[in-house]
Amino acid sequence: MQDIATKNILVVDDEQVMREFLADVLEDFNVDKAADGDEAIEKLKIGKYDLIITDMKMPRVSGEEVVKFAKEAYPDSKIIVISGYSSLFSMSNTLGYGVCAFLSKPFTIKQIRAEVEKSLGLGDINSPGGIELDDGI
Repeated sequence: MQDIATKNILVVDDEQVMREFLADVLEDFNVDKAADGDEAIEKLKIGKYDLIITDMKMPRVSGEEVVKFAKEAYPDSKIIVISGYSSLFSMSNTLGYGVCAFLSKPFTIKQIRAEVEKSLGLGDINSPGGIELDDGI
């Protein structure tokens, strides 16, 4: 299994509670946070992330714009979209950019960890070498 401590993840959400929650859940990775789409794009201009987890509905610059920018700049970066507004339109638009997963809020710790591990190709969560998951929130 690859060393998860070497994986860089960008968490983008305008809700501070969600950013902090995801950073805590993914504490064994290198996690960077952005409070909105503008900040995310600025961070993406500086460097590449293995995985981007972004909310869809944010002020000024949407998650869809973050997804589009990230995939154009770094086509091999993996993306997970999270949203409290899981519309079919949003899902189809982002999946067209090669998004790995679309999770509706609220989601459990197990769900996000499983999607992160799957997106990064880190192995089967049920295998002895997989990441140990908490029961949920």
